Amino acid sequence: MEEEIIINDSLIAKPGERYVDGIKIGLEKIIIHENNIKEIKVYKGESAKIYSGAIGATIIERKKKYEFILLSKFIADLKSGNKKLKDEKNIEIILNEILIKKPEEYKIELNPEMKITIQNYSDDGIYHGGKENKPKTQIIIGTKK
Repeated sequence: MEEEIIINDSLIAKPGERYVDGIKIGLEKIIIHENNIKEIKVYKGESAKIYSGAIGATIIERKKKYEFILLSKFIADLKSGNKKLKDEKNIEIILNEILIKKPEEYKIELNPEMKITIQNYSDDGIYHGGKENKPKTQIIIGTKK
């Protein structure tokens, strides 16, 4: 039987589990603005007393509980409200300097502090209207200070 880690009266976790505001999540594909993180704690069970490499449960508490939505929905909503983006088929999404290939696998916090930049880009750099290099549209999202 896997060890239980008692966090509080209403939350019992297992090693390796991750929670945001008391809700279990898969943290590797959740984007939280770093200014909104109030506290991160790792709780370990009894096995940590005898085994120093014991894995704990990670608990993240946010200052404000903004809604999480799929990054793909966020992009679709952004496109629908922008005349230039509405008909674009091939858009690159860059999140905190990382190219995101599958936005449907990520959830993003709808935090008003995130920064969004839309630009046309070509392999030669920022697109300046030349015909020799085809532009790509990029949506750049930043959730860091």
